[in-house]
Amino acid sequence: MPVMYFAHSYRERDARVVDYFGRLMRSEGLVPSLDPPSDSVNGAKLQRHLNASDGMIAVLSRREDGTSPHILFELGLAVRARFPVLVFIEDTLPNDVVSPHVPQQRFSYRSFLRQAPAHRQALRFLKAYLATTPPGGYVPLGRRRSCLVVRSAPDALVDATASWIEQQADYEVGVLDQRTGAAPWVPFDEIRAASVLVTFASGDRSRGYLSGFAVGAGVPTIELTVDPGVRRDRTVPDEYQPRPVGGPDQLPGVLATEFELFEQDFLELTDQDAVDRYTSFLVDLRGDYDSATREAAMEVVMGDKYEVSGQAGAVGRNARAKNMTFQQLWQGEGARLDLPRLASELEILRLELKRQATTREHDAAVAEVGAAAEAAERGDGPETLSRLQRAGKWALGAATAIGTGVAAAAIKVAIGF
Repeated sequence: MPVMYFAHSYRERDARVVDYFGRLMRSEGLVPSLDPPSDSVNGAKLQRHLNASDGMIAVLSRREDGTSPHILFELGLAVRARFPVLVFIEDTLPNDVVSPHVPQQRFSYRSFLRQAPAHRQALRFLKAYLATTPPGGYVPLGRRRSCLVVRSAPDALVDATASWIEQQADYEVGVLDQRTGAAPWVPFDEIRAASVLVTFASGDRSRGYLSGFAVGAGVPTIELTVDPGVRRDRTVPDEYQPRPVGGPDQLPGVLATEFELFEQDFLELTDQDAVDRYTSFLVDLRGDYDSATREAAMEVVMGDKYEVSGQAGAVGRNARAKNMTFQQLWQGEGARLDLPRLASELEILRLELKRQATTREHDAAVAEVGAAAEAAERGDGPETLSRLQRAGKWALGAATAIGTGVAAAAIKVAIGF
């Protein structure tokens, strides 16, 4: 079945509409593929997601200030790469919210269910078009994943970037000189064959010719800058602006963050139960998410099949560590935790969770955090981790949101992040 990049709002108001279009897509044999909400993203990751899909379906709903700039950015990626697109637009939005050359269908926020025949027909037109086009691009040779670094910054910085990517991110790395004297087709061939491109913006943010070609060709691009005066594009959300690199000492951390985002996986909702679980997750989320939300979404959607990576070796929502005791965890990663400070932060976290609690599961998590705080006060590290594992990801999300960093780190150790 065709896999569709599903671009939509994560707001509580739009959850029913998202559920409706997700169900409609599934009923027409189209698999929604989506990136769970999180507080970090970059343009290269979205482009990789798009390139791995067969087409895009976007749902544009109205906001107080118009519509989501993030969805408009995603649509821009698709239009730029001449990608198959269908946009469902709330009928109160202006006529020029997207290009008239993009296939689109309106929906009413109050009566979208009555419009199902028109929406279904639009989906069938898109699916019929996809059936007539060959899947993916022709790749005659399977190559190791590769990264091109455009020489658009001082040589020392470019060379340090290429070295880090080769050694730490494990890519085959090439440096592309915009003044190359090679045969005319060589740089374009190298760009099209690359898995990802890294380039540096400066001044008025005008791109070099080869960098601009890569963006236009739909090659995932990580854009950095060492110029504090670089002009920012006010029409583009901050997440997709060039990432600032304060100096050579900050370069490894920035590159690690950007490549981690770029390589994050996506969710393909291949059955209606997955659609239902994801929609319920969005409703419960109420439009409020943080750095832990993405992992929580993947676990909710995939259920007990989801494997939590990390030393704890846990599998599924209610799983427990199988191959490693909490004593071993404490002697390893846990030994770096400051127990007195952890006890203090866990008490702060307990009070915050108590304020947020609305279910019996929440109450149980509050009790576990309280027990963990008592264990930390006694100096019992393994028991602290055991209790925090039972508190789970809801506690982790709250700890991250309120800035209790030691508590968040301890919960991550306990649950295997």
